[in-house]
Amino acid sequence: MKKLKYAIASLFFLFAMTLTINASTPQAVLNAFQKLYPDVTDVVWEKKGTYDIACFMLNGFERNAWFTRDGVWKMTETDFKSLNIIPAPVAKAFWKSTMAAMATQYIRIVTLPDNQPEVIVIDVQAWNSPEEFQLFYSPDGKLLETLNATETGGEIYPDLFN
Repeated sequence: MKKLKYAIASLFFLFAMTLTINASTPQAVLNAFQKLYPDVTDVVWEKKGTYDIACFMLNGFERNAWFTRDGVWKMTETDFKSLNIIPAPVAKAFWKSTMAAMATQYIRIVTLPDNQPEVIVIDVQAWNSPEEFQLFYSPDGKLLETLNATETGGEIYPDLFN
């Protein structure tokens, strides 16, 4: 019975937190999100620094859409679980790199505004080490940049693409 009460209290707290987070999201951001993703209804909002982030599922993939407080869309991250889903030239380039021997932490495709090309980000971590790197690829498999993400924990944010 105590477990049931704890579970109900936890769900109530989570629900209340979601309402609080949603209530603090500016209307301009909510409107911009609705315009960009009109069919998405189940959204959890987060705030990181000066950005509001919509976390949602679309077409079976987890996505995070980043907006400024005045409703300007900056980027959307789409999480992928496998290199088999990303563009073949990117997977091929990654497998040929020295970083392929490291543990893959995540794979994300970043969609940017103004018809900028997507960026595929592969985050890897050295075995038995805290060293973490982010590899930024263009869809044609060209390595755009390698960042040491050991200190930042691998966070991807819009300012990386300005």
